[in-house]
Formats: sequence, structure tokens, C-alpha cells
Amino acid sequence: MMKMSTIRIDKEHAKLLDKLIAHLTLKGKKISKKKLIGSLIENALRIEGLKDPDQFTSLENDPAWIGLKDTFNLGISDLSEIVDKLLYESEGEE
Repeated sequence: MMKMSTIRIDKEHAKLLDKLIAHLTLKGKKISKKKLIGSLIENALRIEGLKDPDQFTSLENDPAWIGLKDTFNLGISDLSEIVDKLLYESEGEE
């Protein structure tokens, strides 16, 4: 069951909302005020790290996992070991 709420915004923000919808429409992205506000809320939650735990992203769709495809190969076979050594070993210790 979907719970509906009514929000009231001042005239200035209503104009800005209309301007944003007009801008998106000109770019070919027709969207209703309801849908746009929902997307803005979801994006804000995602940015703040408060994304709904019931909506976990699958590994295949995770941006970090996808980004690994764009990494490059330096040709150093033991690169991770070298990085670990530089990061975790104190000077003079082995």
C-alpha cells in the first residue's frame, strides 16, 4: 500500500521546480513533479549514504565493481604486494 503525502512549497521554489521540469522536458526527459521530487529524494538519500537497505545494488550493477573494468594494467605482477609493503610496513622493519 502506497502512502501519499502532500507538501507545500513557497512560490519561489515552485517556480524553480517548474523551471527544472521545463529544462528536463526540453532535453527530451518528460517527467511529472511527483516523479521528479521522488527522484530528488532518492538521490539525496543515496548521496548521504542512507539508501534503503532493502534496495541493495547487485554486484554487477555496483559502480565500484563496474569501474574496475576501466582500470589499466601497469604490467607489475606483484603490484598489490608492493603497495601493501609501502602502506603497512614501518621504516626499518621487514
